[in-house]
Amino acid sequence: MILKDKRLLLCAELVTGDLICDIGTDHGYLPAHLILTGKCRRAIAADINEMPLEAAKSVFNKENISDKAEFFLSDGLKNIPLEGVTDIVIAGMGGELISKIIAADERSKSCGAAFILQPMTRASELRKFLSENGFETDCEKGVKEGRFIYSVIRCRYTGVCRKLSPAEEISGRLDPSIPEDRDYILLQSDRLSRSAEGMKEKYPDRSAELTELSRELREMCEKEQL
Repeated sequence: MILKDKRLLLCAELVTGDLICDIGTDHGYLPAHLILTGKCRRAIAADINEMPLEAAKSVFNKENISDKAEFFLSDGLKNIPLEGVTDIVIAGMGGELISKIIAADERSKSCGAAFILQPMTRASELRKFLSENGFETDCEKGVKEGRFIYSVIRCRYTGVCRKLSPAEEISGRLDPSIPEDRDYILLQSDRLSRSAEGMKEKYPDRSAELTELSRELREMCEKEQL
């Protein structure tokens, strides 16, 4: 099995331990990749629906690694034994849903695992939730997949809560000196600029706020290119 999805490959890159729990595993490609490459010794694959979980079991059977995995039908973390889990991956969902999954289980704060999160939408909401609820991001990277660009966040619970600035909510820990990170930030700047233009007449104050935020993000990137 060859994993080609760049989003999932970046998630795999950010895994630090040897027992991964993949929430919303779909076909189980990520945990299978981690087992096959030797990065993880065991995996937990979980999904809220039976069909993708059966598909994941088929992938593991085909690769003869079923003995290295456990499969759980679970709504988020609810039915998952987290003892010994080193990394929890939640990828391919909206940022608001990822936030709800983490918030719904208090073990998120006590299990000691690193969370590797890949929001498809509303990444700023996820960053805001994590920071205000004591999760510290130690790494974030941008990744291009076709014509889209996403970010992958690695964090863990420290109990230290802080409020992010509007620019931090959008740029996170991305590094504008890195091309893909810079492209992500510039894309968000462009989106803000378009939104500001669209509400200029009806909501001039909000339009001005978004225009200023767009400018701040763009300047952040331009400084790195000087």
